[in-house]
Amino acid sequence: MVRPVLSDADRADVFRGLAHPVRRQVLTELRKGESTAGALRTGLKLTQPAMSQHLRILRDTGLITHRVEGRQRLYRVNTTTLKRVRRWLDQFA
Repeated sequence: MVRPVLSDADRADVFRGLAHPVRRQVLTELRKGESTAGALRTGLKLTQPAMSQHLRILRDTGLITHRVEGRQRLYRVNTTTLKRVRRWLDQFA
């Protein structure tokens, strides 16, 4: 038996992160490169609290990471998590 690349809990978290259309839009924007919450929020026309909530869920589910540069956090797609999800999904193809 092949060892799963993601635990059941990890898969549930990832799919929860992908479930909301705004979070999918955030990932689409971050495919272009790193961005700040403010730039993402402006482009998606979200309030600051809504953007914070979506970013928190994306971070908690491992779909994005961030780094601090001065007073800003720069968010980016976590390709490691997405590759693990893809490997898991590939078994059904």
